[in-house]
Amino acid sequence: MSLTLALIGGILLAMSVEIPLWVWLTLLATASLVGGILLICRREYPVGVVTTLLLTVIFAFGGLRCMTSAPQYDPHYWTRHCQSPSYLMLRLKESPTPRERSWMALADVESVDGRPTRGDLRLFLRKDSLSATLHYGDRLHVHGYVDTTKRMLYTTSDHYILTSRDSTSLRARSERLRMLLLRRLQSGPLERRYAGVAEALTLGWRRDIHPGLQAQFRDAGIMHLLCVSGLHVGLLAVIVGWAMVWVGNERRGRIIRGSVQLLAVWSFVLLTGLAPSSVRAALMFSTFIVSRMMGRRTHSMNLLAAAAFVMLFANPMLLYNVGWQLSFCAVAGILMTQLPKNKNIPNIVKTANASFAATLATLPITLYTFHRIPLYFLIANIVIIPFAGLILGLSILYTMLPCNVIAWPLRWMLAACDWLTAGVAGLPGATLEGLHPTPWMIVLLAVGVFLILKAINRISRHIEHRINSL
Repeated sequence: MSLTLALIGGILLAMSVEIPLWVWLTLLATASLVGGILLICRREYPVGVVTTLLLTVIFAFGGLRCMTSAPQYDPHYWTRHCQSPSYLMLRLKESPTPRERSWMALADVESVDGRPTRGDLRLFLRKDSLSATLHYGDRLHVHGYVDTTKRMLYTTSDHYILTSRDSTSLRARSERLRMLLLRRLQSGPLERRYAGVAEALTLGWRRDIHPGLQAQFRDAGIMHLLCVSGLHVGLLAVIVGWAMVWVGNERRGRIIRGSVQLLAVWSFVLLTGLAPSSVRAALMFSTFIVSRMMGRRTHSMNLLAAAAFVMLFANPMLLYNVGWQLSFCAVAGILMTQLPKNKNIPNIVKTANASFAATLATLPITLYTFHRIPLYFLIANIVIIPFAGLILGLSILYTMLPCNVIAWPLRWMLAACDWLTAGVAGLPGATLEGLHPTPWMIVLLAVGVFLILKAINRISRHIEHRINSL
């Protein structure tokens, strides 16, 4: 946990204060040199000295990593060489998603006016026959006026050419499989209103979600059910674990079950588009699964911190991704307020506690980003989340084999969710909207949320200690 916080501190300082690169290099070299000298001397030093040196190295590395990857410090970043109008070679990082009047996709900028560059932008394409066929890995040669400030480009089929398609990479192959399964879903017997939910749950494909149903889920406070995240990855790992219970709990059985769980989890994450929230969950659950395979106990918060460290090491800019922030804060809130493992505690209480903790932990980010808060989220979460595993399992089965036998129970459960969310979203004052707090108010709110979660954590530990002492 401390190493991850040190890495985050270095990234935040490098992004907020313009510090020369040589300062970060000097700090990293000095801390590493002193640590190396201490190791060579082979003497016993206070733990605080060694810890401070290690945290300093990680802190300096975080700042240095940020300096070498942030757009404003990268001499090859595309905005430094772009003058409108320009010719850009783009490679789609995702399949375009529909908006009201256009298709939108994130794309890597490989070159500007023939000059190799790095970085990405948001590409908006007019809805036409060509844009509807684009997928991940497609390369486009685009000519147009680019908004370098917002890193956006609006264009039409008259101003871009499809130059090549990626058909060999693992991501491209998984994307083709994703499209194949999507077509099977769309041709199945499930109504379009509910088929869109099944597509979102199993394939991360949110284009076909009915707008009214999406608004209901949002206002009821269960929009996370439609976004592939740790909830879905965790449920899948649990489902596979239950299915492999016959292998036993001996070392060989644990290895077999864990291997199947890892294969299922990463296949699911790859198939759903490698969203930051699902990758984070896959990393955390993979560490947990491997530790179970080895017969070792692990601390959940350490697993979460390890996943954050790996992801920020690979891409420090994820720290400023709202989806990444919401995902980690939600899981951290749930882990901080875990109730004691006692059979006498009803599942409804555990569900309510987890839902409340996740919503409370993400409250500052939600308020600052979306300026709205759903007030009746507990009602919908308490009823729907316990059945989320069954809904996900049926959706996966329906994806593999879309037939009436599976469509009927899935439709019944999704119709129940539809009815419930409509009722919750229709309650008076279901959401507070138009909230615009200042940054200092958000900071104070975040501190208050942290103190509340710590207090709940202490109460939970006290209750667990009392239960164990009986």
